[in-house]
Amino acid sequence: MKKLFVLMFVTLMSTSVFSTNENPAKEQIRSKIVELLGNPNFVLDKEVKTTVEFIINKNGEIVILNVNCDTEQVCHYVKSRLNYKLINKELTVKNHIYKMPLTIEKSSSK
Repeated sequence: MKKLFVLMFVTLMSTSVFSTNENPAKEQIRSKIVELLGNPNFVLDKEVKTTVEFIINKNGEIVILNVNCDTEQVCHYVKSRLNYKLINKELTVKNHIYKMPLTIEKSSSK
C-alpha cells in the first residue's frame, strides 16, 4: 500500500512537471510577437481588440492564417509586421495553430 502511494505521488509530480513546460514556449512566442509588432505608426481613436491565428512553420517563422479585426489598417499592420518573421527554430511545437488575443491601445495625444 505504501509503495502504491509513493508510485502515485511520483507519477503525479512528474505529470505536473511536464505540464508546466509548455508555458515558457508560449510566453516566448508572445514576447517575440509583441517585440515584432512594436508601436504602430498610425493614430487610433480607440482601443482595438483582435485575435491572431497563426502557425510556426518548420523554419521557425510565423505564418499568419487569420486576423479577426474590424479595422483594415490594423489587420494589414499585424500581417505585415508578423507574417514570415523568424521567431525561433528550436520551438517544440511546429505546425500547431495558435490563437492569440491582441489589444492595440489607443494612441496617446502628445
